[in-house]
Amino acid sequence: MSQGALVVGSIGALINIVDMVGSGRPEPHHVFAALVALGAGAELLKDRRPGAARALRIVASVLLVVAGSVAGYGAWAALFKGEAYNWLYLVLGVVVVLYVGVGAGRLRLVRDSRRA
Repeated sequence: MSQGALVVGSIGALINIVDMVGSGRPEPHHVFAALVALGAGAELLKDRRPGAARALRIVASVLLVVAGSVAGYGAWAALFKGEAYNWLYLVLGVVVVLYVGVGAGRLRLVRDSRRA
């Protein structure tokens, strides 16, 4: 399953790169195929190279937070200004806030459990 996701994510990332070059402007949704490829690569490497798998997960997380923040900020700003906005980007902004909140909570729990 992970090998298929890696292939599909890689092909999607290439398509998104071509689309980004053709349009001349990167959009937040261009990163999601790369996220699939990074996640699949991390899953495939987790047994043989756990350090590399962890690095891929970190890169994917940072990429998700940056892309989601950019998309969410633009959508929420447009919503509050009364302009047209993209629902997908609006929801993505909310999901990223929840993702960061859960990640911060998890880090705090791990840190507190190590102190105890």
